Amino acid sequence: MNFRECSSMEEQLAIQLEDGGSTPTHSHQYRIERIPHAEAKAFVEAWHYSKRMPTGKNICYGCWRGKDCYAVIIYGIGVNPYQASFLGVNSVVEIKRMCRREPKERFELSRLIGLTSRWLKKSFAFDAIVAFADPEQGHEGTVYKASGFKHEGMTNPEWHLIDKEGNVRHRKYAFRMARRNGISVQDARVRLGVSRIKTAPKHRWVRR
Repeated sequence: MNFRECSSMEEQLAIQLEDGGSTPTHSHQYRIERIPHAEAKAFVEAWHYSKRMPTGKNICYGCWRGKDCYAVIIYGIGVNPYQASFLGVNSVVEIKRMCRREPKERFELSRLIGLTSRWLKKSFAFDAIVAFADPEQGHEGTVYKASGFKHEGMTNPEWHLIDKEGNVRHRKYAFRMARRNGISVQDARVRLGVSRIKTAPKHRWVRR
């Protein structure tokens, strides 16, 4: 699965939302466009519950109203290399992050998924989009259901890491440090000040 650059028409779209009048004002115009990694990272670290930008090669879109970014969605290849075969397809793309700032505005995130996924289809070929909703964060996946996704069960519980402040980190966090420093994973956990934690299964939502 190879990424390619989108055309300018695919990268930007202005959407007008009316609010009680036949002529929408500038304050009700939303613009969706491809955004650089650095902009997406700053937004995710501010507004996503994980506070972390996903690794790997990603495609990032931002939804703007005027000069303010309201929401960000990030697509990419997930960490599970067997995800496509598990879903019975040749290739799959994952919604790795999606978040909005507060307070909530009239632009629904289901529309953001619908518009950006159509552009994404023009960027590279895939057979399905998968997204996960974490019940530990109070997420059930309602926005994915509204976007035409089907609930396809729960993931298996996983072992990850938690630091002294209660922040959950991916299990590879200690593995990468161990590999860089030539130490055991257990020693890396001690140096990082993290311990193992078993996370709850997540909802799996798929649109084919």
